[in-house]
Amino acid sequence: MRASGFMTTDVVTLHPSTPLKVAAATLAGRNIASAPVVEDDGTLVGMVSELDLLAHDVPPDPLTRALPVEPDTSPLPRVVADVMTREVVTLPPVADAAQFLRHMLEDRIVCIPVVVGDRVVGVVSRRDLLRLLARPDAEIARDVESALRDALPWERWRVRVVDGVAEVTGSTPNPQSHVAVRVAQSVPGVVRVRLSAPSAAG
Repeated sequence: MRASGFMTTDVVTLHPSTPLKVAAATLAGRNIASAPVVEDDGTLVGMVSELDLLAHDVPPDPLTRALPVEPDTSPLPRVVADVMTREVVTLPPVADAAQFLRHMLEDRIVCIPVVVGDRVVGVVSRRDLLRLLARPDAEIARDVESALRDALPWERWRVRVVDGVAEVTGSTPNPQSHVAVRVAQSVPGVVRVRLSAPSAAG
């Protein structure tokens, strides 16, 4: 399943000159963990996350400490450009869910911009991937059947989905079965495909 089928396209972006309080209010108000940072022309230049903002804005409370807290004399960050991550992991719209998950696990990030060139066309978050897992089996089955009809219209297909596992059965022995498997695998929410012989359809 390609990112174009499950990514969030209503992307909240921030500008490098956005004040940190405005950025924090934006993330909190939209209930998102991070946002792409783009220039006026739409060029992606970074990502800013909740942790980027919190790391510089939650000082220790001296009243909860037994010993005096050393004063922090470092310059205070004021705008998004001061705290954002500049080396951003991005993927294209043709990348699949497995690629996004691999980067999230290996790079310990929660949101990946989907880009064409240097322009953000969407984002994929952990929540987007969870939505795939949460899709109802009946809904997935309908989408698999529709995709198979479009790709292989000369064949009648029977689809049963249980816990995201799609069992696909053709009406006759089909030399294009491998195509059917690939088509079914491209449907959002499908975690595995099993191809059954026509005789198993009853």
